[in-house]
Amino acid sequence: MAAHNRHAQFTRQRGFTLIELLVTIAILAILGALAVPSMRSFFIRNGFAGIGNEFNGGVLRARNEAVSKNICVTMCLSTNADSTSSSAPPSCAGTGTDWQQGWIVFLNPECDASLNKPTEKNAAGTAVDKPENMLIARTAGNTNYRLTGNVNKILFNARGQTDIAASSSGLFILSYVPSTDLTTSYGFNICVDRLGRSRSVPVSVAAVATCLSY
Repeated sequence: MAAHNRHAQFTRQRGFTLIELLVTIAILAILGALAVPSMRSFFIRNGFAGIGNEFNGGVLRARNEAVSKNICVTMCLSTNADSTSSSAPPSCAGTGTDWQQGWIVFLNPECDASLNKPTEKNAAGTAVDKPENMLIARTAGNTNYRLTGNVNKILFNARGQTDIAASSSGLFILSYVPSTDLTTSYGFNICVDRLGRSRSVPVSVAAVATCLSY
């Protein structure tokens, strides 16, 4: 009886052998190595989609606000969209091409194409800051991505039309900086036309003329 109990105790304590443990670790390492490229591609593809959706959403919001409020709206590249300073509120960058640095969308009641931040003139004709006119302040995103535009500011009129020339088009090229191959595989470009409509097009469409006819 005692021998039987000792045998049962020995059986209960038996676990993995060293060889079994090493084989299991080796299998997990192989599976992990196979999964890493797929996971990387998954995250990069999602990164492209997220930026594209944000930008297209910003264009749509600007256009809809202009039409619904019967007012002009400005959308522009901004390098200080995250500013909370009353003395230096978020404003248009004025120069630059990479919209991934951030952008802002704000009401522009006077339809002033040169306006770089939400302001309105008071009774004395002096422009004063109107932070309540800010619609979107999208801060800088992942620097592994670039959204390079041929314009850095778009003005939407009360009919939702933009100040982009009829013979031109806003072309925004979305790329992944560390890898041209991944840009080719998962990237895309965005076209914004004079009517204020945006659409995503294949990454191969990298010319305004092609963007217009796509």
